Amino acid sequence: MDWNKLTKPFNDADVFWRIDRSFGTWARVLCYLDARAVMNRLDDAVGPGNWQDEYSETISGKNLCKLSIRVDGDWVSKSDGAGNTNIEGDKGGISDAFKRAAVKWGIGRHLYSLGDTTVNLSTDKPDCLKHYLVVASKRGEPTKYGVAPSVQMLQEHLYPRGRSIEMLRGVLRSERVDRNDIAITLEAASATLTSGRFTKLGTTGINPKELSDVQLTLLSEKLHSWHTGGVLKDMVSDYMKFVALEAEGLAKGGE
Repeated sequence: MDWNKLTKPFNDADVFWRIDRSFGTWARVLCYLDARAVMNRLDDAVGPGNWQDEYSETISGKNLCKLSIRVDGDWVSKSDGAGNTNIEGDKGGISDAFKRAAVKWGIGRHLYSLGDTTVNLSTDKPDCLKHYLVVASKRGEPTKYGVAPSVQMLQEHLYPRGRSIEMLRGVLRSERVDRNDIAITLEAASATLTSGRFTKLGTTGINPKELSDVQLTLLSEKLHSWHTGGVLKDMVSDYMKFVALEAEGLAKGGE
């Protein structure tokens, strides 16, 4: 079983939102997973033949799911339950019990740490992807809509890209890089080094959020290595000298 794959955070496309309670122009919203996303995660992480779910009903009528996974050849089970839902009745209750049992295996557990999340409401239906759309409907009142936030943005520290950005920010804070020097610092980190010497200019005007995952990882890791080696400011200084020499060479070539 690949535990990291089983418990890794879900992307925005797998997370949906619903109104918990509305207050006129705003609402408190809750996120939830579709049961299919949980099934796909189990198939991907442990294999279709290495997990199984069983259902029973408590005396009070609560649906109970026992989710079992084969771990090192032995079946290990974790259980949780849920009542029937107002929308789908028994089906909704069984689905909720399944997802709650999955949380005990760490699947989607990160969503429970989101805390209170609110959205603004309007009668104008927004143009957004359906998993961000929330709808507030009350009898006798016009339907209102809101746009839920990105889980990947709210919990960016849990995602590889978010961790790279956090690493980059951490280095800049620790080194106390002045706001006016951030651009040249990032440019230096994107430049080509050969045997410890700069041999090719870096990219100007870098916006980390516009970089590809690979580019962002390489940039943040280089800055982090300079920081841990205590040479970041020296490297940026060397790069600025290299830029000046390159500019001087171009000027002479143009004469």
